[in-house]
Amino acid sequence: MSIKVFASETGGVYSLMETVLPPGGVVPRHIHKEEDENNFILEGQLTMHIGEAVYLAVPGSYVVAPRGVEQYFKNEGESDCRFLTTFTPGGAEGFFKDAGELIRSIAPEKPTPEQLGQLQEKYGLRYL
Repeated sequence: MSIKVFASETGGVYSLMETVLPPGGVVPRHIHKEEDENNFILEGQLTMHIGEAVYLAVPGSYVVAPRGVEQYFKNEGESDCRFLTTFTPGGAEGFFKDAGELIRSIAPEKPTPEQLGQLQEKYGLRYL
């Protein structure tokens, strides 16, 4: 994941990330409390579970996961899937920034469930 635009750069209106998910890669089941997640597929394919709906997203697909709705993504293809994600309003990108900093600071140890839980609470994100 690469954060391209932070919410602080847009007055909180949105943030933008680019993700490359390898074959078999998963974005675990989660819910965003405060923001909608908007995904635009650039390369590859992504099976996206948004609430009860399932989408096979291919290049050019745009899939919205509304706030408060469970979501889960999996690359079931044979090549990397590259996609852009905007969060509206912005802010959720802070979770990924802070989690990355935490992981680097304690490596080779792994974050505890309590540490990750604190970050999830801070950013209104819940992994299921």
